[in-house]
Amino acid sequence: MAKKVAMLGMDALMPTLLERFVEEGVLPNFKGLIEQGCFCRLRSVIPAQTPSNWQTIATGATPGTHSVVVWGAHRPEDPVPECHREEAFSSGICLAEYIWEAAARQGKRSVVVNYAGYPPTTDEVVFLDRIYRPARSYYDVALPTVYHTLNVDAGEGVRFSEAEGWTCLPSSRRPPLEAEVKVEPSSEGEGPRYMALLWAEGDGYDTLALCRGRDMGRSVLRLKVGEWSGWVKETFTTEEMGEVEAAFRFKFVECSPDGRRFRLYRSEAFPTDGRFCSDPELGRKLVEELGPYVHAMMTVALRVRGGILDWDTVDEALSDEAVWWSEASRVLMEETGAELLYLHWHLPDLVEHKLVPLADPTGTEYSPERSGWAWEELRRYYRAMDRFLGEFLRWMDLEEEVLAVTSDHGMPANRKAVSLVNAFLERGWLELSPDGTSVDWARSKLFFEQNHLWINLEGREPTGVVPPEEYSDLRAEVQKLMREMKDPETGEHVFAFVLTREEAPVVGLWGENVGDLVFCYSGGYRWSGDEVLRMGEGRVVFPCGGGNHGPMLPTYETEVGSVYGVLVLAGRGVRKGVAEGPSEKGSRCTADVAPTLAYLLGMDPPAQNEGRVLQEFLEDLAHEGPRRNLVPLGRKVRQERPRVPQLKGDVTDEGR
Repeated sequence: MAKKVAMLGMDALMPTLLERFVEEGVLPNFKGLIEQGCFCRLRSVIPAQTPSNWQTIATGATPGTHSVVVWGAHRPEDPVPECHREEAFSSGICLAEYIWEAAARQGKRSVVVNYAGYPPTTDEVVFLDRIYRPARSYYDVALPTVYHTLNVDAGEGVRFSEAEGWTCLPSSRRPPLEAEVKVEPSSEGEGPRYMALLWAEGDGYDTLALCRGRDMGRSVLRLKVGEWSGWVKETFTTEEMGEVEAAFRFKFVECSPDGRRFRLYRSEAFPTDGRFCSDPELGRKLVEELGPYVHAMMTVALRVRGGILDWDTVDEALSDEAVWWSEASRVLMEETGAELLYLHWHLPDLVEHKLVPLADPTGTEYSPERSGWAWEELRRYYRAMDRFLGEFLRWMDLEEEVLAVTSDHGMPANRKAVSLVNAFLERGWLELSPDGTSVDWARSKLFFEQNHLWINLEGREPTGVVPPEEYSDLRAEVQKLMREMKDPETGEHVFAFVLTREEAPVVGLWGENVGDLVFCYSGGYRWSGDEVLRMGEGRVVFPCGGGNHGPMLPTYETEVGSVYGVLVLAGRGVRKGVAEGPSEKGSRCTADVAPTLAYLLGMDPPAQNEGRVLQEFLEDLAHEGPRRNLVPLGRKVRQERPRVPQLKGDVTDEGR
């Protein structure tokens, strides 16, 4: 039995890229962990989305059981088309027991970092942050930004002018310049404002100060190009958090000699009072020992989505985050005596949505000219993931403890989008808003979300418009239409399957929470909603870029992209050097993580668990299959042949 079990969840860590970069030799920590333990693909539950699968990884239950069947859940009593999207990671929406709840029942404590399942449902768990939107912290007081003079639609533009009315101006070889810099809070309210002073200690502008007013005697920081500031602590007044002290820092990224090209990065601002921890006293202890909370995903977004931040700054922020999260996990486990750690980190998903479509030749966005840059960016981020893993390996003892690296899904590139809105409008099944820019789902005969479609049924839905006697015929008609939908350019079926609720258990979906129809798109095709009306897109199937992971079959994979997730497992009780064979691909599911980790920790799995213990990876359970000799059992008997040829049937139907 392991003394501790840690599950590091890396959202969308992809097996194809992991295998490629390990082989290239750029991921030494992953390589070592795989050699010490086991590696396999994980088949996502449907949909292959973040909420449904992280809830499954924590419960061992499938979506029909834990109820998170889309990005949220639609229940019969909910008004159409309510799916509780904002609560998709909440403990209030999940109907299955979490592994940390099962641990509490059995006398074990847990630490949960940036994961689903908040608010806590047991006193035996400590939460650090919680998932709100996957790449954002729930507790940011201000989002990060870049103050700049560039002509780009990202960050915050600043205007410099000649400094006037300042006290104690420094000596400068060029006229000092000034600009106002504001720290805008995430919610309504007020944050600090500074006056920036830029001057030239050398031949060009190279030195920056942020001051309270036009007074160098009240400077908050002074930086040269390339330097980071220390932590700045200021009081914000916000609608969400009231009056709160928060900490942030700056980096003077760039300044041309003439001052015309200027970039100043500011990090996220987080409270210093420990409220980001479910036990604020422990949160304050973390701040005292480790410094202010670091959560760098929205900093990464400044580069991935806005293209406004350089790699070195992003890499430094990711390095600091890796150290802080690792040390915080260690401290919390030691302080509470916890034996179980569950952690979610969103970096792979954040970057792959943008980069995989540029690197995968099967995607619409691919171009040979851009693929080289995309591959180098992917390598950079995967090195950062390897460093993140390395920080945990530094203090974990795999002779006595277990470490699992898990992902919920991967990220293939999109080829085309499918518009059910346009297809259903032609049949008169949808009603539009008066201005025609959206669907009035409450007045429509059906509504859909991701991989599920519901009939707006009288007596079940609060706004039901379809009489019960019309239900079966309408559902059959919708199913037939979807099954027959093809890409007009290629002739491919855009749906891999379309099943009724009664048929859906064959793909692991059952219960009153699933749709009346359950479906998966074929590889490379993605969903869309009524945004097509506002886009002016009238086609049912049309080209689109980007990467996606929820719509398609969980087993879809190309040479570059994959919907599969990953499990790397090593430590006490785990076999060494075991990798999946080609015939085993897809045989393990995200539902298998919780029962396997529970077994290694010497406890029973969560109550509603539907996964299996991956015994083939465990030292005390693995065994080779029995050896068999095939002995022919046929007999040379006379066969009665029917006078009229018949289709071949079961042996009991055939002649004797």
